Amino acid sequence: MKLIYSFLFCLSSLALHAQDSIQTDTTKWKKHQIGITYSPDYNFRFLQANADAAWIKNIADSMETPKFGFSTGINYSIKINEKSTLSTGVLFTDNGEKTISNVNLQAVNYTNHYYFASVPLRFDYTIHSKKVAIYTTLGISGNFFINHKTVMYEDGKKEAIQFSNHKDLATFNIGGIAGLGMNAKLSDNWFFKLEVLYKQSITPINNDPVKKWIYAVGPNFGLYYSFN
Repeated sequence: MKLIYSFLFCLSSLALHAQDSIQTDTTKWKKHQIGITYSPDYNFRFLQANADAAWIKNIADSMETPKFGFSTGINYSIKINEKSTLSTGVLFTDNGEKTISNVNLQAVNYTNHYYFASVPLRFDYTIHSKKVAIYTTLGISGNFFINHKTVMYEDGKKEAIQFSNHKDLATFNIGGIAGLGMNAKLSDNWFFKLEVLYKQSITPINNDPVKKWIYAVGPNFGLYYSFN
């Protein structure tokens, strides 16, 4: 989290400097906006099990820890009015968790990767629009499963063992999005965005007796071109 706060502070300072140097009108934004974004994310999951499968959940909770993933893609936004914006896009996301276990007294480290193509639909509402525009965002996403990969390292071995298991994973899940963002103009047509987003699956990503909901939080960086 300290890293996120450092990004926020540095980019806020950059935004203020850009506004002082370029002297663009930050209260007027063009209607259409298209850009690319990248977000380094802190990933983990929630588990829920019935009484018969509770022991599986307990083992997973004792072994699994968060991992770092990412989200990147192309986004499109349209201004509804001075304060409101609708956004969508196509994103590639890497979610998951890490595990540490002991097999026959030998440490085995796993990292699970769940890859999705996500299509978000977001509503942004501007709460401040002077030197930088500050806004809140709320939305949903449709997440289409692409692939699952487990990377395993046995104790004392440098080469990874990789395998996939798709049979119990849902082909589609719905997620929720919430966050706070800022954008600042670099010129009349170009601007950048910095957001801190929390993303979580609303429906489980699997069909196992132990249901799994994944989540991610992190800073989202974007470079956009705007036009009428």
